[in-house]
Amino acid sequence: MKRFESSRLILRPWTTYDLEDLHEIMSNKEVAYLAGFSPRINLNDSFEILKKFVKEPPNSLWAIELKETNKVIGWIELHKPIEDIYKGSKEIGFVLSEIFWGRGLMIEAIEKILIHAFKEEQIDCIICSHFENNTQSKKVIEKCGFKYKIKYNNKNYYYLKRIE
Repeated sequence: MKRFESSRLILRPWTTYDLEDLHEIMSNKEVAYLAGFSPRINLNDSFEILKKFVKEPPNSLWAIELKETNKVIGWIELHKPIEDIYKGSKEIGFVLSEIFWGRGLMIEAIEKILIHAFKEEQIDCIICSHFENNTQSKKVIEKCGFKYKIKYNNKNYYYLKRIE
């Protein structure tokens, strides 16, 4: 699996050693609410998620590690879209620990995955979405250059096309 680095981050595969960091993210009620999942109450619930993350196909899901502390602070994924907004596109999704919001870290991570998707995978269009109430993600998506496309199933969808 490809690893990516920015000035402050390492995007890498998940390992079972990431359990405590993942649980910290998954148990945060605000993060869970905005990302659309139920908060995980106990470590065992988070471990079940982590096992799925570890088995995820190569080049589709990365742990976001803060270089300064070697702590996993979120994740980013690139996958086949659930909704068929653009044919032949891939969808980027992301989650970041609440204490790291507002620092531009997710923008760094997204930029690395966009370069990979457009240049190496030759994907023509990337879509991204957020739930209507998630203004934090909306700001990140717009700062990364995505353009609004459509509201569908309580989500706002955006797209970014590869520039030839």
